[in-house]
Amino acid sequence: MLYLIVSGGPLPDCAAKYIKDISGQNEDHVIICCDGGADFLARFDIIPDMVVGDMDSITSEGLKFISDNNIFTERYPVEKDWTDTEIALGKAGEDAQIVLVCPLAGRIDHVIANLGLVLKMKSLGRDIKITDGITTCYPLYGEDSAVIDISSFDGPVAVSLIPWNFTEPVKGVTTKGLYYALDDQDIEAGSSYTFSNKPLDKTSEIAVFIRAGLMFIVVTNAN
Repeated sequence: MLYLIVSGGPLPDCAAKYIKDISGQNEDHVIICCDGGADFLARFDIIPDMVVGDMDSITSEGLKFISDNNIFTERYPVEKDWTDTEIALGKAGEDAQIVLVCPLAGRIDHVIANLGLVLKMKSLGRDIKITDGITTCYPLYGEDSAVIDISSFDGPVAVSLIPWNFTEPVKGVTTKGLYYALDDQDIEAGSSYTFSNKPLDKTSEIAVFIRAGLMFIVVTNAN
């Protein structure tokens, strides 16, 4: 089961195309919208299965979209211990594939919080990634790997490996399909050494393997 969690905030229009494409490729999917994310989905006539949140940022047009389409809604108090996004992520089954669609620019506190949520869920064994339709971040934890189809990105891409733990390096990083290759190399947080790599010419997929650690593979449109 694929769970698409769509947050509020300033998503680029291409996020709608991403949502339509991936939901079209996965018949068994659920779209859960967080609060003001309903305004974004309404603009593109994407009807979610559920809306959750405190409804403090949704517009009257978003509320009408929910009502007109009889969308199931769970309303929470504004003063609570979890963000709307965290509540929505908690709806996904343990064996689900999760894609968090949310802004990766703008309110940096929200961006960092959402990246932290994704890493936390990955460390708990969940299958999850985060995207805004332009940039996609794939978390790795422990002994882990990811094979990424870069042909799905529009135009040339940049690839960065970003360690997320300042107390321990990411161990044994090996890459396949990248111009600047790594072979069983340790990388530390706080360095730009593994930023702004690129795929080899005519490469349709890249792979990253680690023996231990916590990091993001960030793939973004380089245009």
